[in-house]
Amino acid sequence: MKTRFTLTSLALASLMMMGNTAMAVTTSNGNFNVTINLTGQCEAVEVAGGSAALAEATAKQNGDEITQGADINFGEHVAKSGATAVDGTSRGTTTSGIKVTCSKNMPFSIALESTNQPGATGEGLMNGVTTGNSDTIGYQLYKPTVSSAGSWQNTVTASTDYSDANKWGKDSNALSLYGKGYDSPMVIPVLARVPANSLDKYLDRYQDRVKVTLSW
Repeated sequence: MKTRFTLTSLALASLMMMGNTAMAVTTSNGNFNVTINLTGQCEAVEVAGGSAALAEATAKQNGDEITQGADINFGEHVAKSGATAVDGTSRGTTTSGIKVTCSKNMPFSIALESTNQPGATGEGLMNGVTTGNSDTIGYQLYKPTVSSAGSWQNTVTASTDYSDANKWGKDSNALSLYGKGYDSPMVIPVLARVPANSLDKYLDRYQDRVKVTLSW
């Protein structure tokens, strides 16, 4: 009987060891990805100003303020020889002007082109609004100052750079920027200059319309 009891104890110990082995957990690790791909886009450019009504308003020769937003008004000057250059900038504010909304870090460009004198260099021509007046006054468009260029952190401010290298037109002369996100639309000022000795002309109001093209 003593021998039998010993065998039974050994069998019980063996069963307990088998039970512990069955309870052991073996793990193997792996990974999977969670991803989303965002593509960029821009909204159509918004230009406050340049309305067709401006053509009618130009008939008023009383010096009334008739431009707004992205429009450039060089003001009132005496028609005479020897006049100095006249500088102007768009009347855009934080809520009007050339406003562009693009996805953050989305590259885009803005091209400008005169209606009266189409071309790539940003040269424009203002025609007199009075019938029979064949005189014209030329002007040149210029880009604003761009800080932190090449990234979505870029900002634009009015410039005083009237060099040939800063001409704003189309193609290679277009303005290149990056979007700041849909919560941060960019309002972009436009500079322009009437060259010296350009005002010895027929008494009249002169005007042109500028085409603005947004590409992305």
